This record gives sequence, C-alpha cells and structure tokens, in this order.
Amino acid sequence: MSMMNAIVMQDGEVTLQQVELPTPQAGQVLVRSLACGICGSDIHITRHYSEVFSFYRKLGVMPEGVDDHAPVMLGHEFCAEVVEFGPQTQQTLAVGTRVTSVPFLLSQNGAGVGVTPGVNGAYSEYFILDEALLMPVPDDLPSEAVALAEPLAVGLHAVNRGEVGVDDTAIVVGCGPIGLAAITALHLRGVRNIIAADLQSEKLELAREFGATHTVNPGEQDEVAYATEIAAGNRVVIFECVGIHKLIEGFVKRAPAKATIVVTGIHTADANINYAYATVKELDMRFSYYYQPEEFAQCLQELAEGKVPWRKLLTGKVGMDGVSGAFKQLMKPNPHIKVVIEPWRNGELETLS
Repeated sequence: MSMMNAIVMQDGEVTLQQVELPTPQAGQVLVRSLACGICGSDIHITRHYSEVFSFYRKLGVMPEGVDDHAPVMLGHEFCAEVVEFGPQTQQTLAVGTRVTSVPFLLSQNGAGVGVTPGVNGAYSEYFILDEALLMPVPDDLPSEAVALAEPLAVGLHAVNRGEVGVDDTAIVVGCGPIGLAAITALHLRGVRNIIAADLQSEKLELAREFGATHTVNPGEQDEVAYATEIAAGNRVVIFECVGIHKLIEGFVKRAPAKATIVVTGIHTADANINYAYATVKELDMRFSYYYQPEEFAQCLQELAEGKVPWRKLLTGKVGMDGVSGAFKQLMKPNPHIKVVIEPWRNGELETLS
C-alpha cells in the first residue's frame, strides 16, 4: 500500500498525516499537487465543522453514516500535474502536463474536491480529478498563479449573478480574495463606479490596484449611503464578501430602492432579516455559489493574458509541515490576502513582499 502526505481537518484541528495514495477509477486521473490556495471556506469549515456538517446533511451531500468527527482532506484552489490515467480515459494530455479543474468529481456524484469527507483534496501530495474537466495551463503561467483562477472565478460569478451594467454603481464590502476578485471582474467589465469597502486601509489601497474607483471605511462612514450618493440615481449593486451574516440585514435596511444585494460570503448560521424593508424598496437579493466552468476558464485566460495583478494577491507560501501553524495564524487577525501551500516541500509560512 503506497502512502502520501496529506493535510487533514478533523474536530477543528488541521494536521499533517500519512494517508493512502488514491487510485484513479473510470474516467479519473491521478494528479500531483503543485500549488493550492488556502481559502476562507477552508478556515470556515475548520472553525465551524459541526455546523457545516449539519448543513451538509440537510442538503443530502454528507455520505451516509458519517458523523461530525469525519476527517476532511482540504484543498480546492489548485494547479497540479498529470501522473496516471484511470480506466476508460481518452489520455489526450501527456503525463506531466500541468492542469487545473473545477473542483468537482462528476464521476463521484458531484463530490467536492477538498470539502467532502472521503475525497482527497489538493492540500494532499496527490489527489483525483475527472479527465473530462481538466484544463491544461499555459507554460509560462506559474503554478501559484494558476491556483488563483478558482477564487477569481468565484468573484466573476458573483458579478455575473449581479448582472452589473457599466452605468451601475457597485460596492464590494470586504476586500479579501473574493472581494478583490469581484473588483477585478467589475473592472474588466468596464463598470465606471466601483466602490471598495473595508475596515483596513491597506486593503482599500490594494483594491484600487485591482480597479476600485472609490474607497470607504465602514467604521468611519456609512458605506451604503456613500454608494447611493455616488450612484446619483443609478442602480446600486452591493456585494457582500465578508462572510458575516449580521451585515446582511443592515444592507437590506440601508440599501436604496431597486438595489441588488449579492451574497457571496459563506453563511451556515441562521440569520434574522426583516424583509419588510426589502419588500417596500423592491430590492433584489441574490446568492452566489461557486461558478460555471466557462467562468473558471475565462479567469484562467485572463491570468495568462496578464490582465490580473495576481502577484499582489499572493502574500504567503508554506510547505506541508507548516500548514498547521499557518492555519493558526490565519484564524486570527492577520495581514495576508492569499497563502499558497506547496505540497511537494516542507517549510514554515513565508510572507512574500
């Protein structure tokens, strides 16, 4: 039995373990992980695993008989290298080809790579992908840049869900990776008024480099009122990219008439919202989850064409034996935007300039 290193989340703890090397089945490919981003949802699952598992059960996506102590092998933002093809595959890509993919296994009833118990994630040295969903990556695009295609696609999908026009005023609340991804998508779409809202001044400065035209600190000024003023009667689209459900009711109460609220943050706790405000003002509330394969491919292409200042997103790298320590840092207030794991090496979290 061949073994490999993998990062495993269990009972709210993230540890480096030896696990069995997976074997590709029909239509599947074994890949070697080259780079994998640490996502806010990985932090959320670790911090709120019992709440998340309960939600999975209600959705019917939790494997039968699996309890709250189930281990999860994290990692869904990745660049990898083809190692071995399973049976019933076309094998149009050569072994050694660098690839990425939307992190789902249609061959396993749509299981999520890096989020579903029993499915290897890209924090592992090796994991499984569906051949049909593989996307080869450009030779000159670094692996760590490829790993950013996934969060960029989340932001693009949110913008598409908001159906934002160039004359609309968009306000992105929360300038972490997803907020910056949404700002990038808005900028590339040509939206004239893009407002970034965050409590940290350094994140607001960064947001301007990704295309924000205005910035506001919600701790000092009502960000929704500011957006309404900038809009001057045009439609306002609010993107919630923080993941704090208590903010949503405030947006509903303060949004101008006919505004659209797009919720992109991960919320598994119950929330109280007085919908009378939304009704009277005829607000649209939309929820954004993942992306379409075409959106993922678009973001990969934009990275390859140099349209995204991706190096400004990447603030840290870490090897396998440093992931546990990195999680402890990332679960507290910290300066990082995106930390990438390189599962082929060891090493503590290194902050990049």
